[in-house]
Amino acid sequence: AEGLRRLADAAGDSIVVPRPYLVGTVYPALGGGSGFIVMESISMSGRRDAESQRKFGKGLARLHSAPPPADWAPDRFGFPLDGCCGALAQPNSPDLGCTDWVEFWAAHRLGFQLSQCKSNARVQELGQRLLPKLGQLFRGLEDLKPSLLHGDLWSGNHAVTADGRPCMFDPAAYYGHSEADFGIARMFGGLSRDFYDAYFEERPLRPGAEADGFEQRQLLYELHHHLNHMSIFGGSYQNGALQLMNQLLRELE
Repeated sequence: AEGLRRLADAAGDSIVVPRPYLVGTVYPALGGGSGFIVMESISMSGRRDAESQRKFGKGLARLHSAPPPADWAPDRFGFPLDGCCGALAQPNSPDLGCTDWVEFWAAHRLGFQLSQCKSNARVQELGQRLLPKLGQLFRGLEDLKPSLLHGDLWSGNHAVTADGRPCMFDPAAYYGHSEADFGIARMFGGLSRDFYDAYFEERPLRPGAEADGFEQRQLLYELHHHLNHMSIFGGSYQNGALQLMNQLLRELE
């Protein structure tokens, strides 16, 4: 709910995000509990086409450029509370935050994912080799500033409203590197060339390290979602994770 609220505030009129009204816990008679959320009802019957993708790209670029609210320092990565990405926990360092993106990713994304699959020797071997090399992907980007991210932006989590506006929901939100929002779309699709063209017209990559290293960083951000899916759904996602880790290591060694 906090992710929806912050995304709706930051997106403004650029992207429709359902606003949460109420959250709570349901306790079944046989024990245990599950959460619920009551949110704004939005008709998502619009058609995905080139124009809606362009609107979405421009809207996401504006969201990524929006300043954080007063309760979040503009140089901090993380989120005010821990969350989840799918069915897996997502630690966000809510107490202290972090002002170093490489440190945040190593501890709370790649490092955490490795901690969830300790029995997989091959993933552990490659992951431990990759961790100390992460900084190479961000040379020249020491001034990287956090953006509010959706965090799980595959095609099942965005749509088009009945009146043709882009809409997104079911986030794994946190403040991080804007490029990380493309990771799962690289894995599953859902964002077209029209989307990317509009996004980078609104928020262009800076010449030099940012533009030159973009494709390599996308491998890292896609890897996160392969590992996350492997932990949730099992070994069918292992080969994709191993291929990405091997490719990154080849390019960084």
